[in-house]
Amino acid sequence: MEHKEKEHTAKTIIKYSSSNFYKQLLSVFNAFIKPKLLSPEMFGLWNLLYIIPTYVPYIHLGSRYSMRYFIPYHEEKKELQKIDDLKGSVFYGTLYLNILAAAVIVIAAFTGNFNLVTTTGLIAMAALVLIWWYYEYYINYLKARQDFSLITSSNYLLTTVAFFSSLPLLYFFNIYGLYISAVLSNLAVIFYLRAKHPLGIKTGFRYSVFADLVKRGFPIMIFLISDLMIRTSDRIVVSYFLGNEQLGYYSIAIMVLNFVMQIPGASREVVESKLMKDAGSNSKEAILREYFFGPLVKTAYLMPLLLGPIVIVLPVLIPVLLPRYIQGIVSAQIVTLGCYFLSMSYTARGVLIANGLQLKAFYISVLVLIGNIALSIILLKSGLGIKGVAISCSISYFLLFIGFFMFIKKMCFHNRDDWKTAVTALSLPFPVMCGAIVLLNYISAYLSLNIFVSAVLSALIFYAVMLTVVNKAEKQYCFLKGIRLKNLWQEL
Repeated sequence: MEHKEKEHTAKTIIKYSSSNFYKQLLSVFNAFIKPKLLSPEMFGLWNLLYIIPTYVPYIHLGSRYSMRYFIPYHEEKKELQKIDDLKGSVFYGTLYLNILAAAVIVIAAFTGNFNLVTTTGLIAMAALVLIWWYYEYYINYLKARQDFSLITSSNYLLTTVAFFSSLPLLYFFNIYGLYISAVLSNLAVIFYLRAKHPLGIKTGFRYSVFADLVKRGFPIMIFLISDLMIRTSDRIVVSYFLGNEQLGYYSIAIMVLNFVMQIPGASREVVESKLMKDAGSNSKEAILREYFFGPLVKTAYLMPLLLGPIVIVLPVLIPVLLPRYIQGIVSAQIVTLGCYFLSMSYTARGVLIANGLQLKAFYISVLVLIGNIALSIILLKSGLGIKGVAISCSISYFLLFIGFFMFIKKMCFHNRDDWKTAVTALSLPFPVMCGAIVLLNYISAYLSLNIFVSAVLSALIFYAVMLTVVNKAEKQYCFLKGIRLKNLWQEL
């Protein structure tokens, strides 16, 4: 029974990861289309406006996170009425808040003395705020129910409609077409979700329930916002100090980071719902071993198989596919290596929330964020430019993981042997990955081979080295027992 459940979870992760990869892949194509069909001024305006629907959804004050994490908890206890109260209170409570936010945006659009393009864009963003309210509620509810098959299909639909509608609309209506495409694609997904899985809201808004959800979820929200700010502060620093042209070069690093993090991100979303379901019935020792040590060590040994080849082939692919962005190659390589530690910090997130430690861990994130911004500015001012910002980001990802790891160790030090094994296991993969990349790069330069042949050979040798490390570690560390390299996505 347990084996079947794990197989089901693994298949869910694979399918969900695939949809996220599809979503990210078409997003890459969109990234080329928008600047090609829009003037730099209009493309800059679009990116500026799009900040609004990206951050306004956090106006739910953490209530949706509470719903997502506590519906599985109440399902395990068969408390159906509490689930209905959660659904109704979050649905209407977040609706009221988003209507208020949309109204403020519309008022600003008509009273801010903007030009027609900006005013229309603000109105479109207000519409997106309301549409995303409904969509995000749906997605969080489905995640709580662990219905990732429907989320997967909705990902495919949203990405496909957005991509194919934006092409003609952008061509014929310029940025106005982009506004229309964003609204229509999200509306299409909402109608699809309603047809496939009606929400069935049975109860109305209850202030006491919503207030309790906010009280529980607000620490989760600010914890996750701090993570988002760590991931986005780099582009703000680059834009402010160096301008949008340098930000364009740096966007290669952002694109690679978003692409790479789809796998550990999707895996964590699937596993975290199951973690909250098991948190009420399993011991802390079992939870720590199942949802922290195991995934952490697997991530440490398997992520290099994704990251190493990307670092190796970027100097070959970017000049061919994006010759105007050659200046961003080194930054992208640095950030890619930093993804190793960012992916492992994801593993800690669910454990922190399950143990109610997210508020205390928030202070770690804030310190890392402040340090990241300060170091980025220092390195940038020293003449390193976007490379310095990339270095700062990778260092901040490392410090974030170390901070979370040491904090969990301090608060949940239940099994000394497991901690000792984990620390020993984690000390090997990253140095081997970096050493192999540096050595292969040196050998390739010395042999003066064709760049494409050199990249392929280097990637193959890198795989051979890392697979040897994984195979030896599997025999030594219990957390890697039974690992299946052919199903890399489901193991991360």
